[in-house]
Amino acid sequence: MAAPKNVTELLQDLVAIPSVNPQGNPGTEQTGEQAMGEYVADFLRALGAEVALDPVEPGRPNVVASFTPDKPAAHVAFAPHLDTVSVAGMTIAPFDPVIRDGKLFGRGSTDTKGPMAAALWAVREWAQSSGRGKSRIRWTFLALMGEEAGNDGAHALAKGGFSSDLTLVLEPTQLGVVTAHKGALWLEVDTTGVACHGATPDKGRNAIYAMRRVLEIIEGKIIPDLSRHPHAKLGSPTLNVGTISGGSKINIVPDRCHIEIDCRIVPGIDAEKFRFQLESDLRAVVPEVAVRLQRHSPPLDTDESLPWVRRLGEQARGFTTAPWFSDASVLSGPKCPAICIGPGSIAQAHTKDEFILLCDLEDGAAFFRRWMQAAEESAA
Repeated sequence: MAAPKNVTELLQDLVAIPSVNPQGNPGTEQTGEQAMGEYVADFLRALGAEVALDPVEPGRPNVVASFTPDKPAAHVAFAPHLDTVSVAGMTIAPFDPVIRDGKLFGRGSTDTKGPMAAALWAVREWAQSSGRGKSRIRWTFLALMGEEAGNDGAHALAKGGFSSDLTLVLEPTQLGVVTAHKGALWLEVDTTGVACHGATPDKGRNAIYAMRRVLEIIEGKIIPDLSRHPHAKLGSPTLNVGTISGGSKINIVPDRCHIEIDCRIVPGIDAEKFRFQLESDLRAVVPEVAVRLQRHSPPLDTDESLPWVRRLGEQARGFTTAPWFSDASVLSGPKCPAICIGPGSIAQAHTKDEFILLCDLEDGAAFFRRWMQAAEESAA
């Protein structure tokens, strides 16, 4: 593959490499982040970075690349994710990066290969500039696997003790600095019954009827209770019952019913306490209910007054919040403040005809290059 001549060609290369998260229904047999990770690693290695591919799962690595000066005064990181969501149901060829009407189409073009390409191109320009020799910043590029289902790459990195003065988690934010976003608490709820012939339902116990009572409690009590706990930046937590299934045949009383709940939590809500309280409230009415954790991604709330966060906000399009979750909340902590930023609009993420405006892509590359220069001046 020929070396890209500009940021648009770089994004075309990235989109053309399938890196679909394998969980659920990926819509393709071409899954995993290995090929994408190798491309990003080779790109950064050619610029002189120290690069490692750290496998988190077989064929699914994190890329960790660093440019380290002799006497670093600060450590700043870029952190996009390598994986994309499923390509099932797309109306365009997901891995054919067509350009039309000022847009580049393809899976990941916005989420989040576009922001990744913009940052990679800025790093390339910095690495090839005369200012590199005077750098006082350790620049790290983290390309993480598994963000779309479990944040597994970010969890692996955090467990390894990664820290920085600021980590820019790359997401399409239209170059606003997201300092706070909701977390995700995904729960599974099951009710059990006793199966019997549908002609004699009195001899069994219908698990779907039990789930109906569960849903009434959720809608009538749990959701209203959540609205009473708003966060200053993010508003109230929310809850949505996303799936329901039960029974096996029309003439059999169902002995099982299952729902999945998506709760978007805010800082201040303890996920395990919420799960326990939900189960207690439900069991008070439906004793045969069980609640299990499927996934927990914590919320993000990064202090905007931190020096490096403030400096970035001065360069970008102000501070903002988001209802979605990201790797930032997993990485963020007292020794590693993290925010989300990147070109493109979240409205295009996960869509059947995903695209990014080329002008947004180019603006993103220019912004990241300006930010690197401003950061170097601050660290000098």
